[in-house]
Amino acid sequence: MVERRRSQWSGAVTKNIAILVTASFITAAGFSAANLLLPYYIMALLGILKTLPEKLASINASRVALDVGGLVTAFMAARAFIAAASGWMSDRFGRKPMIVAGLGLYTLSQLAYYFSTSLWEIYLVRIVQGVASAMTWPVAEALIMDSVPPAVRTRAMSLYVISFNLGNIVGPLLGSAAYALAKEILGPGAGVVDVFRYPFLLLALVAAATFLLSPLVREPGGLHGHGGVGRGFRGGLRELPVAVRRALAGFYMNALVNGVAVGIVSSVMIIYIIEFIAKTPEKVGVLMALPALFGVAVGYPAARKLDHLGDEVARKRVLIGAMAASRTLLMIVGYIRSAAAFVVVAAALNALMNIMLPLIRSIEGGLVPPRLRGRVFGLHQGFFNIGMAFGPLLGAWIYQHYHDKVILPGVTGVEATFLLAGALGLAALPLIAIYYQPVAVQRAWAQASGDPGAAH
Repeated sequence: MVERRRSQWSGAVTKNIAILVTASFITAAGFSAANLLLPYYIMALLGILKTLPEKLASINASRVALDVGGLVTAFMAARAFIAAASGWMSDRFGRKPMIVAGLGLYTLSQLAYYFSTSLWEIYLVRIVQGVASAMTWPVAEALIMDSVPPAVRTRAMSLYVISFNLGNIVGPLLGSAAYALAKEILGPGAGVVDVFRYPFLLLALVAAATFLLSPLVREPGGLHGHGGVGRGFRGGLRELPVAVRRALAGFYMNALVNGVAVGIVSSVMIIYIIEFIAKTPEKVGVLMALPALFGVAVGYPAARKLDHLGDEVARKRVLIGAMAASRTLLMIVGYIRSAAAFVVVAAALNALMNIMLPLIRSIEGGLVPPRLRGRVFGLHQGFFNIGMAFGPLLGAWIYQHYHDKVILPGVTGVEATFLLAGALGLAALPLIAIYYQPVAVQRAWAQASGDPGAAH
């Protein structure tokens, strides 16, 4: 059995996996570097930040919470509209064209930040980045699932998620290094806006590397343009067994609610760190990188154990347990005021996310035949992004409007933001627990006409 698993995995270490994992790392590094710099850039453009942050005793970053939340909403709304369509197009016309086009658009969008001189221009660039992300992320996930055998799917997806998280580790450090380099090149007399604008030239060069890699992608033949793919977006999905459709519905509704929950904190997390934990880009970068590094260290060993576990019922229990633990931890983040405590809690959250994300994709990919995976992953991203489009504005509004107001004993708008996000995530757990029944899915495929193995 051990030798069989080794041979399956060795056959799965293909050029596709290496290219997609590398592209994921580079893209995430550039994107998270931009996320670090944008709040400062916005404050500089709006005249809130008139001198470099290291020269200030404190920064009232809550004044741009709604603006940062609006950027997340713009990005996710664009993804929500495009993700499902791009998944269907990749099923119909192939994964590679979508990936190449998406990475090209992403490269141009990073360069466009440098030329942005107003807040509305930054919003426009963020929308374009959302479109680019929707064209690549779910399609790349589907291509990874197409390229590897079932026995190593969780590990393959774990490598993809790990590469993304490694990019998130390097990204804040890259952003802070680009900021330091801009200060050095421009000199002490440079304006604050220019100091935060110039780093995006470097980020555009980093993004260009992903576009240059993308033409090397290859995809397995015989997956597209047949078997229901050509009958429109819903073609093939309607013919899935009822138990499979119920399971997908549970995952999609859970993704929608969790999109709202994640969106609530995504728009305020960096604002919260700047206000209560660390104020300079260099220190914020380190605080964001350390927890992500721990999550990466945990991700692949956990995925290996989950692949070897085999029992889908047991894998479901692990998924629900990890989700419950992560949402519970999220609820206490707003009460943290020290760097050490933040790193510990954030590290645990990152570890749980590195377990959950590849496991979800592995389960979803195993529910349907390869020719439908683009749509399945695209729909998942679409539902999650709808929630993410709404959540950031809600979180930013609560954080900014109730920032210093006591809502309940011991709860201001700062704590309420994280409490609400965690509570929503916990409330969504029954959607998977009830609607995804592994035994019923296996029985349904066994009774369906055709080869049950087509779902794998």
